[in-house]
Amino acid sequence: ERDLSATISYRGENVKIFDAATGLSDDLDEAVGSNALHGFRLTLIRDTRDNPFLATQGHYFEIGGEQVIGTFDYPRVDLDMRKYWLLHERPDHSGRHVLSLSSTVGYSGTHTPIYEHYFAGGFATMRGFDFRGASPVDAGIQVGGEFQWLNSAQYLFPITADEMLHGVVFCDFGTVERQVELNDFRVAPGVGLR
Repeated sequence: ERDLSATISYRGENVKIFDAATGLSDDLDEAVGSNALHGFRLTLIRDTRDNPFLATQGHYFEIGGEQVIGTFDYPRVDLDMRKYWLLHERPDHSGRHVLSLSSTVGYSGTHTPIYEHYFAGGFATMRGFDFRGASPVDAGIQVGGEFQWLNSAQYLFPITADEMLHGVVFCDFGTVERQVELNDFRVAPGVGLR
């Protein structure tokens, strides 16, 4: 099976920040103006999931490293791990109940600009928090951080017989920090519909 892949990628951006409130945050002050960004990334992926959109079995493992040059020079390393267990299904393979665990760890170098920092909060990172609401704040400005460790445990089950409506019980937990440390660890349990 073709469950192992590697990619090499390049990204180039010109990030312009103007009319920002200066003097409140050093992170924001140093990024004001026009910033060139060139990133060179190598990624390795192992994917044994039965479906990339609604997985019920298997695992996903991705590790990537990027070197960014330009106005700011810094390395970036990310690790993404997800595991899915099929707990129950009907004889016709419908009505699947799935338990999943995921963990994401990321580190970005000390010269990372504010617009490349990690942020948490919102449906894609930590449910139960506003968008970027679980991120470090400096003088009222969400500045994010250079380290993240985000996790989720989730139980997905069908509510209707045609599986058009699912229920989910979850607990998201982790942190985004300005440096590699665990100070503001957050936990967000909840329920939802899909």
